Amino acid sequence: MSDEKNESVYPIANWDMGPIVEHGVIVFRPHYITSPGQSLEEAQISRYYAMTLSQAQELKGALENAIAMLESQQGE
Repeated sequence: MSDEKNESVYPIANWDMGPIVEHGVIVFRPHYITSPGQSLEEAQISRYYAMTLSQAQELKGALENAIAMLESQQGE
């Protein structure tokens, strides 16, 4: 993750995800909030991003590691 302090962060409100079997990829399309007063229903919908099975497995591992770090910090 970037150490830049002024980098914008857009909260994820929802997402669409699923496999495209004939191409061997998983697609992901995040819905995100762009301003503090924006409701979940008003979230912006991004374009679809495709990843290979290997990339999806790496993403799964990275998410699990980040979750474990946050959970361990909450327990302190």
